[in-house]
Amino acid sequence: MGYQRATDYEIAAAITIGIEAKDVIYKQSIQRRLWGRLVSQGDRYQWNLHGRSVVIHINRLAGNSKCMKVARDTTHFEFALMRSHWQRSQEDEKDLYVTSLTDMMRSSFENSEAYRKLGIPVAKSILIHGVSGVGKSRLVQCASDLLASIVYEISIHDLLAFNDEEYNAPEFINYNPFSLLLEKAKSNAPSALVIRHLDALLVGDKTSKILDIISKGLDSIEDTTPVCIVGLARNLRALPESLRKTDIFRQHMTLPIPTLPQRKALLHTFLKDLGLKPIRDTTHVLDDYATQISMRTSGYVARDLKLLVRQAKLKAMRSDRQSMDISDQLQQLSLSSSSCKIQMVWSDFEYALDTYRPSQRAEVESTLPKRDWDDMGGYATIKDRMTQAVLLPLLQPHVFTKLGIKPPSGLLLYGPSGCGKTALVQALVSESMMNVISIKGPEIFSKYLGETENKVRKLFATAKRIAPCIVFIDEMDAIGTKRGFDLGDSGSGGVNERVLSTLLNEMDGVEGRQGVVVIGCTNRPDQIDDALLRPGRLDQLVYVGLPSLEDRIDIIRTLLKKISTQGVDINDLASQTEFCSGADLENLFREAGTAALRKDLNAQYITPDDIASVIIPICERAENQILQGRLDMYEKFLHDHSL
Repeated sequence: MGYQRATDYEIAAAITIGIEAKDVIYKQSIQRRLWGRLVSQGDRYQWNLHGRSVVIHINRLAGNSKCMKVARDTTHFEFALMRSHWQRSQEDEKDLYVTSLTDMMRSSFENSEAYRKLGIPVAKSILIHGVSGVGKSRLVQCASDLLASIVYEISIHDLLAFNDEEYNAPEFINYNPFSLLLEKAKSNAPSALVIRHLDALLVGDKTSKILDIISKGLDSIEDTTPVCIVGLARNLRALPESLRKTDIFRQHMTLPIPTLPQRKALLHTFLKDLGLKPIRDTTHVLDDYATQISMRTSGYVARDLKLLVRQAKLKAMRSDRQSMDISDQLQQLSLSSSSCKIQMVWSDFEYALDTYRPSQRAEVESTLPKRDWDDMGGYATIKDRMTQAVLLPLLQPHVFTKLGIKPPSGLLLYGPSGCGKTALVQALVSESMMNVISIKGPEIFSKYLGETENKVRKLFATAKRIAPCIVFIDEMDAIGTKRGFDLGDSGSGGVNERVLSTLLNEMDGVEGRQGVVVIGCTNRPDQIDDALLRPGRLDQLVYVGLPSLEDRIDIIRTLLKKISTQGVDINDLASQTEFCSGADLENLFREAGTAALRKDLNAQYITPDDIASVIIPICERAENQILQGRLDMYEKFLHDHSL
C-alpha cells in the first residue's frame, strides 16, 4: 500500500463516540477538537474540557476505510456514555495514594515558577515501588486521568535488548526507544512516561549506559514542560546501588499490600456484576461476600483478588448449575471485566480460596494440613489459652487497647513428643484463617556463609507483607539454641549464634511486625536461649504435657469417631493408659486393628480382645520412659519459668 496524503482520505459519514463521563455536556467541544482529524475505530483521546478530564473512544465509523477524516459540515456525530476502562470511581479520587501521586505529578506540571523562586530544580521524576500486582500501573493511570494527561509506557527490557555495538553507536544516545518516546510525550504534553520493570537492571556497563540515557532525558525536560517520568519497581532493595544513590528519581512512593478495608473495596468492584446466591438470610449479599472473602485473603494484592474471583468463576462454569455452554462463557470471561452474569454460590469461592496461592506466598512454605478443633481430643484449657493469645487480638483488638496493653507476640509450646503440639497449631491456623509460614528449625540451615541468616530475614519480611500471619517454627530448639552451645564445634563457625542473633532482631520488630505472631514447638525447651523467652518475643509458654484422665477419655472418644469398634469401654481403656500420650493412644488402635486383621482378614470391628493383645507392651514402654525421668526436665523448666 502506497503513501496516501491526508487530503485523499475518505470523509466519515457518521461517527459514534463513547464518553467516559457522567454526562454528555461536552458534545460541541469534542466535535470542535475532532474536526479535520484523521481517526480510526478504537482510537482513544483524553482531553481537559471545562476543567475536567474527559476520555472518549471512537466506537464506530460509517464508511469503507479504516482511517477516515472528520469533516465539519458532513460528518454526523453520535454520543453514548460508557464505563471507564480503568473503572476510576469516587473512591479512587479519595484514595490516599492516588491523591499523593496526583499532587506529585501536578507539582511537576504546574509549579515551575515556585521551584525557581526557591532555587531548586523541578522534580520531574517519581519512583513507585511495591510488590507485583499491587496496582502501580493503575495508580499512575488514575492520577493521570485526574490531571487529563496522557500515559506512555516503556519497559526497561526494551533498552536491555540492545547489544554493546548498538549502545556504542554515537546516534544511540538520541535515537533509542526511551528518547524517542520521551520526545513524543513532550509533543503531547501534559503526559507521563512510565518506565516498567526497573528491577531487571543489574550492575554492569549496560546499566550505567541506560541510567545515563534516562538522566539525560530528564535533563532535557524544561521546567515549564508538563512532563514527568515515573519509574516502577517491585523491590527497592533489588535496584542497583547506582540507581538508588543517583538523583534520577527525586520523589519516592511505596505502595503497600492492601489492607482489609481496601481488599473489601476491591472485591466490591470485582463481584458486583456476578449473580451471587446469599450465604445467609440477608439483603446485603454483595457486602456479605466481600466481607467474608476479604477476611480470608490477607496478603493478597489486587491481581490476586482478580485471579481468585476468576478461579471461582471457572469453578461455577464447570458445575451443572450453568445452562450456558462453557465455550461461550470463556469468551466472555476476562481479568479486567466481570460482565458475564454467572450464577455463583459460596462453595465456588471456598474452592478458589483452597486452591489459589497468592503471589506473595509463592516462595515460602505457607500451608499446614487442615485440622478442626473437634478432631483434637482433650486439652481444653490449652486450646482456650492459644485461642485467646492468637485469635482475640485479631478479632477483638479493642479489648487490649482498652486496657492499654499489647497482645502476646509469640507462643512456645513445649512438652514430650506425641502430645499433639503440632496438631494444636494446625487446628489453630485452620480456625484463625490467618496466613501461615511453616518451617522446621533444622531445615533452615545452609552450608553457605550468611545464607541461613538471610533466610530468616526473608521469612519475617514475607510475614510482614502478608500480615496477619503466623510464623510456625517446628523444632524451635534447632534454630534458637543457647549461645555458646556450638563453641566446641570448630566447623560450625558460630553459625548458631549468628542465626540466633538474626532471629532475636527480627522478633524484636526493629521495623515493626504488627500482625505477625511467632509460634514455636519443641520437646527440648532447656536448649532454647533465655533471650527468646523474654517479653515481646515468645512471651507465652504453654506446657503440653501427658493427657489427664479426662483428656484421655476425650481423645479416645474422638479417635473412635473414625474407627470401627465394638464393645470398647472408653472409661476403662482411659484408666488403663495412664502414661500414654495422644500418639500412643492412636498407635494402640492401629496395632489393635493390625492384630484383628491377622486373625481374620474379613474383620469388621476392633474388639476389646484385640486391644488387650497389644495394650501391655505399649503401656509398659510409655511407663518406662516416665520412670527414666523423661518428665523431670519439663517440670524443672515449668518451675523456672512460671509466673
